[in-house]
Order: sequence, then structure tokens, then C-alpha cells
Amino acid sequence: MKKIIALVLSLMMVLCAFSALAEETTVEKTDMGVLDVNGTFKIQSKLPEGYSYEPVEVSDLSMFGLLTAGEDKPVIMMSIAYNEEYADVERFNDLPEEAVELIRESFKEEDEEATFEDLQTAYGTRLLKVTDPDFVDIYTIYKGYEMEFYIFTVAEESITDADVKMLVDFISDMDFVALVEEAVAAE
Repeated sequence: MKKIIALVLSLMMVLCAFSALAEETTVEKTDMGVLDVNGTFKIQSKLPEGYSYEPVEVSDLSMFGLLTAGEDKPVIMMSIAYNEEYADVERFNDLPEEAVELIRESFKEEDEEATFEDLQTAYGTRLLKVTDPDFVDIYTIYKGYEMEFYIFTVAEESITDADVKMLVDFISDMDFVALVEEAVAAE
């Protein structure tokens, strides 16, 4: 009898383990718009918990939107704009250091107090974190598009490391889905 109970319990444990592995959590991604320069891309990403996305302006060349989650959470302004100067740049990582220094200098011209730190997405894409006492700006380049994520608080609170991590995770989850490849795969 003990062997039967042990066998049944073992079977239940194995089935539970398999059902846990089989239960894939599909991540719901929000469509943010379509960019149609240097390829046609649908932009989508998993929104940070509690946030909603509001497109402000979307064209073939650029998109601008807001991510908000109420007064107690930081606001994220997202800007993605095609720059012909970077048409052949796949990722920010591909720029020579001299070009990155010119980008830093352009931020310094706008804000002398700005400080810089290199970060990266979960997939190794280089990010430039620009910090000012009132905001944090994360900048990168992907597929010829300059991407800027400006995070700030409406209240008098400062941006925390957790806020920056949440933003980096959001950027890491962002997909440029090539619509031409989607159409070919459907045929």
C-alpha cells in the first residue's frame, strides 16, 4: 500500500512539474505604431506594470508617445525618429567612440549639469543614460532610428534606480517587428 501511495504521489509531482513547464505565460505586448523608413516596422513592447500608452504623434518617420500610470509614478516620454545620418547603424554599439562623444557633447550643450553613464538592454544594446537633477534621459540608436526615453516625476520626488531599471526593461522588451517578413511568412 505504501508503494502505491508513493507511486501516486510521484506521478502527481511529475504531472505538476510538467504542467508548470507547459504553462507558458504569454507576454502581452502593446502596439505603439508603425515606422516606414529603412524598412517597415511595427513597434511593440510590454508596458511596465500599471502603465498605459498614449500615442501623441505617429508618422512614417517618427513616433512620439507617453507612458503614464498616475500621479505617484514617473511619466515616460518616448521618441523614436529616423535619422538619415545613422541609416546604416544597426545598433548604438556599432558607432565609433568619437561619434558617441559627439552625442554626449550635444546633450551637454542642452544641459551643462548632465552626467553620463553607459547601460545596456537585456540583449546587449548599448544605452546612454543622461542624468540631470530633474530627469533621466535614456538614448540609443536602433536600425537607423534615434530612440529617446525621457523619464521624470510630476511630484517633487527624484527618479530612483528602480525607475531606471523599469525603463531599461521596457526598452529591452521593445520589438521592431519587420512587417515585410510577416507578409512573406504568411504566404
